[in-house]
Amino acid sequence: MKSMLLIALCAIALASPLFFGCGNKNFNMESASPATLVKTAQVEHVRISKPIYASGLLVGKEESRLSFKIGGILEKIYVREGQVVQKGQLLATLKLSEINAQVNQAKNAMEKAERDLKRVKSLYDDKVATLEQLQDATTGYEVAKSALTIAQFNQQYASIYAPTSGKVLKKFAEENELVGVGAPILQLSNASQGFAVKVGIADKDAVRLNVGDKAVVKLDAFPDETFSATVSQIAGAASMQTGTFEIELKLDETRARLISGLIAKAEIFPSSKSLTTLVPIESFIEGDGNRGFVYSLSPDSQRALKRPVQFGFFYQDKLTIESGLEGVQSVITDGAAYLADSARVQVALKL
Repeated sequence: MKSMLLIALCAIALASPLFFGCGNKNFNMESASPATLVKTAQVEHVRISKPIYASGLLVGKEESRLSFKIGGILEKIYVREGQVVQKGQLLATLKLSEINAQVNQAKNAMEKAERDLKRVKSLYDDKVATLEQLQDATTGYEVAKSALTIAQFNQQYASIYAPTSGKVLKKFAEENELVGVGAPILQLSNASQGFAVKVGIADKDAVRLNVGDKAVVKLDAFPDETFSATVSQIAGAASMQTGTFEIELKLDETRARLISGLIAKAEIFPSSKSLTTLVPIESFIEGDGNRGFVYSLSPDSQRALKRPVQFGFFYQDKLTIESGLEGVQSVITDGAAYLADSARVQVALKL
């Protein structure tokens, strides 16, 4: 009897570890699963300027649209598009028949008014003409003189001369066309002043810029080159057509053969800076638009915590984070793509 009881007690003792082991199966398997080896990087907080991105057109730094002071028939254009011209060179003229006739008419009117004034003065000295008649004659002479000045001025500006040396970019009219007052005839670029890019930006970006801020420009015509530029002008009011503020970026000197009208993309760096959170690019996962996730460490550094974040823009080899990392000191970089939320991790020692 005692032998059978001893055998039963031994059987229970041998079965107990198996019984308790089965009851803690999940716990033991989880504890036995290996931790993922990861590397971490510090979350940085630095003052940087958020770049402004814009597109526009390349133009000559000094471009002017040349026109006539008065309207008339276009007689001759002496240059062609793309031609280089010198300062003071004759570019275009109107037919002068009508204009010259107006000058002669004004000249004859002034000569008559001058004779009338002399005659009235003589009569006034002889007490024949009244003071009122003398004053009227004087006024008539001054009016005629002014009319002649206007006619001669219009005659002078019935021809277009190059205000600077440069290149003819475009012709807006052809010979024998009737052109109106101030209608553009030629567009001239002063190549010696270099080139600029004109872009339109939103008001929230315009207030961050100052003249002298730096920029980088890329041209579709030169895909493998980048051009340095500087903010040279900032519009004082928004455009009525687009609602944007026009900014001029003056390109630094370059050996590239640039021409007006090229499509340009600019990255502008405001001098004003703000405190920004930075993380390595490799820590950012599952990106969707400007949202994604990063992993931080639990307080005991044994588990990975998945955090939703919103990023701003690329800065060198890092990403700026606008929200989601408040109070976080470090993020997981190497190994982040293979983790799940609350996964066990082991941080690799830095050599």
